[in-house]
Amino acid sequence: MNWSKIKQSSVAVMTIIIVSKLIGIMRDMVLANYFGTTNISDAYIIASTVPTLLFFFIGHSLSTAYIPMYNKVKVAGGEKSAQKYSNNLLTAALIIATIIVVVLLAFPTATVKLFAIGFDEETAKIASRLIRISAPSIYLMTMINICGGYLQANKSFLAPAAISLPRNIAIIVSIALAASLGTDVLGWGLLASYVLEFLFLAPFVIKKGYIYKPYLKLKDEDLKQTLYVIAPILLGMSVSQINKIIDRSLASTFVEGGLSALTYGSFINTAISEVLVTGIITILFSKCAEYVAKGEDDKVVKQYSSTINTMLFVLIPATVGILILAEPIVSLLLSRGNFNEESLAMTSGALRFYALCLCFTAVRDVTVKIFYAYKSTKVTTITSIISISINIGLNFLLSHFMGINGLALATSIAISVQTIILYVLFKKKLKSIGTKNTIITVIKSVASAVLMGIATYFSYKALASCMYETIATILTIIISCAIYFVVALILKTEPIMNIIEKFRKKENTIGE
Repeated sequence: MNWSKIKQSSVAVMTIIIVSKLIGIMRDMVLANYFGTTNISDAYIIASTVPTLLFFFIGHSLSTAYIPMYNKVKVAGGEKSAQKYSNNLLTAALIIATIIVVVLLAFPTATVKLFAIGFDEETAKIASRLIRISAPSIYLMTMINICGGYLQANKSFLAPAAISLPRNIAIIVSIALAASLGTDVLGWGLLASYVLEFLFLAPFVIKKGYIYKPYLKLKDEDLKQTLYVIAPILLGMSVSQINKIIDRSLASTFVEGGLSALTYGSFINTAISEVLVTGIITILFSKCAEYVAKGEDDKVVKQYSSTINTMLFVLIPATVGILILAEPIVSLLLSRGNFNEESLAMTSGALRFYALCLCFTAVRDVTVKIFYAYKSTKVTTITSIISISINIGLNFLLSHFMGINGLALATSIAISVQTIILYVLFKKKLKSIGTKNTIITVIKSVASAVLMGIATYFSYKALASCMYETIATILTIIISCAIYFVVALILKTEPIMNIIEKFRKKENTIGE
């Protein structure tokens, strides 16, 4: 297998994902600009979240279970059998989607109250209307998930990585139009966004040779096996989504706009994480599935340790930076139009507490993928249940004293506990997973980040006193990054030394 080509493809996928996340940030900037943290933004977020979350439990689990089963069927019976299996699975999924759509159309208000128990009558009414308009998008999500899985199974990764681009552009346009044409445009924008996403994906699927033909055989063994393995994957993948449902529902009971502020804070935190580490995970993790299949545990450990250390090296300073610069970062991204001082205070507070689990979330996601590769879904299921239980308990406890900040802190604690349990269990499974090197990397990264943090604090104060806040924030981030990397280089932190070593080897190769 040509790993050079895989790395080139990974870099392309990484670039597309980063661009998608940046446009996603722009989407939230536009929403904050036109609607701030109001009952309309609250209603819109719930309306856009409900169909996605309801189908997330099915769609993403289907996609994860579909790819290995598709390959298995293809090897056993050829491409024709694999496409027949795909048709059967997609038909079954569309039936499930129909049930969800009917429920949303028949009981939109009850659905809103389930996901946002604190909405007043007017806000619930707006959200219900938007859900009714956008409910058919669940059919499109179903087809997008299966078609995306089909492309990935056939080694086509760029199109699935790019599908959020047309969706986010459509949403941005609809938000801008809704400010003058009325809130219903928000619902139509959501529906249009998934139509564009499907239309974008369809030509790539057709080019690969797949055209959907209705077919249903519920007693098919391959379909049964797929549905059987979905359950543990579903729960394992959905823990963060379930936590979001709980957080947002409780946030709706505190203050108007609280749900929006919590969502903005969560999205900024997630976007920063994904922009920084998605490429790292994609490139460094690309070989692990094959290593597991071959039983080469020593190579799995080496790849896992390298990935974890690199992510921690990047995310530890990011966490410190967010804790110090939360207000300037939120202001830089969102403070315009109807996003006022109260919106800034609520969002930056939530962002700080979400940032506490930046490192833990990344480590959890990689560790979960490894367990899936080993088909150890029981472990991920149990730890997911533990995480959800902790989050629910702490939500009610901490929110009583800290409001929406308590909800963000509860999520961070729950994810951190789950990550620690997964790491310990993975260490128990493979005995040695490079823990000593990871501890050394963490100590050196924390030391570098502390010095960086001190410089960040005083740099921002000095710069903000003599120039525009936006320029001061950007310059402070640049200065902070430079200081962190210089200190990390002096301390000879492993990830940065590995990068330098690779450059030296490349220069020597060119010189020869």
